[in-house]
Amino acid sequence: MAFSTNSTPQLNSTFVLLVEAPYTYPELVLCAVGFSILIVLAISGNSLVLVALARTKKLQNVTNVFVVNLSVTDFLTSLAIMWMVPGMLSKTPGYPLQPDIPCVVSAALAQITLSSSLFTLANIALNRCILITRRIETYQWLYTPRKTALMVFGSWLIPVCTTIIPPLSGIGGLGFDPKTRFCKDIETHPRVDEYDGLQFVVFFPLPFLVIATSYLLIWRHVRRHFKKRQQDVGLHGLQVPNVNASRPGPSSSSQQESDVDDAHTSSSPQPARIIDTQSASQLSRIRSEQLAITKNLCLIVLAFIVCVIPYAIIDITGNNRFELYGALILFVSSSINPLIYSVKHPHLGPVMRSLVSSRCTSGSSGSSIEVP
Repeated sequence: MAFSTNSTPQLNSTFVLLVEAPYTYPELVLCAVGFSILIVLAISGNSLVLVALARTKKLQNVTNVFVVNLSVTDFLTSLAIMWMVPGMLSKTPGYPLQPDIPCVVSAALAQITLSSSLFTLANIALNRCILITRRIETYQWLYTPRKTALMVFGSWLIPVCTTIIPPLSGIGGLGFDPKTRFCKDIETHPRVDEYDGLQFVVFFPLPFLVIATSYLLIWRHVRRHFKKRQQDVGLHGLQVPNVNASRPGPSSSSQQESDVDDAHTSSSPQPARIIDTQSASQLSRIRSEQLAITKNLCLIVLAFIVCVIPYAIIDITGNNRFELYGALILFVSSSINPLIYSVKHPHLGPVMRSLVSSRCTSGSSGSSIEVP
């Protein structure tokens, strides 16, 4: 045991001193305060995202189904971490709340939501890749309500099975770690290496491969598109965008992101004589908006990767001395996403800022907000 009681009779017997634990009590208090601040920011920020998406009809599209799922995972992660803070502040050897069921549940929930976030980011990356690099018909065939629901369901089913079934089968366990004062997988379990290895193989390689491949294909497609546009301008001067292209440029599927019907209309073959300056300007604006949305979602992925790398390195090396700090950095990703949306997202950002400033106006039905 990493604790020992102080023999001084004047001290309350319910308090013990941390002797061999890797953290001093002031460090634990500092981490607890940091987690508490992030919990408040994550709950309030992700609640704001969910409210904005629920009240704005124009934001209720396929891509934002995954955005909703990501906000839900971040919200639930905050609730899980909330039950871990008492363990950091307590001076008792074990988890202060007995029985320690909240600790076991929060440990499982945190692992499930973390991995579900990663699968959701992979779904978002694939969604943007199909939207930008493939025909509108391909996108509409793949992202039907039924198939989208199955994708979301899968992003939860895989983490739930991988986190819960092995401990029930005797492979690994979840509970309170007296060294890190955190609710996580039990390091002293005889089969903990099998449990950690299974989670690593299931949670990380496939989502990271999908994310990296998708954004690489997007970058290559956008680069080729603008290079071709520059060549066309250089040879023939500024021309009206070609809406008859078999593989449209970035987001020429019109607002597949926010309006599928308009997207289909804009990308359908039309006689060249009816294409005027206004339609060309609209297509250019749509491309810019879709590219901005893709950049915003790519920034979300980069923020998550930056936050997860320190914890991954610490976990692989087995360095308990900095594990709590790595977890704190990892949790930053759950609270920073709403900030990125509010600053960078061309559609969601204005709605969120309007809600915060209390200047949003309801539609005629009183249940929706128009995107500026």
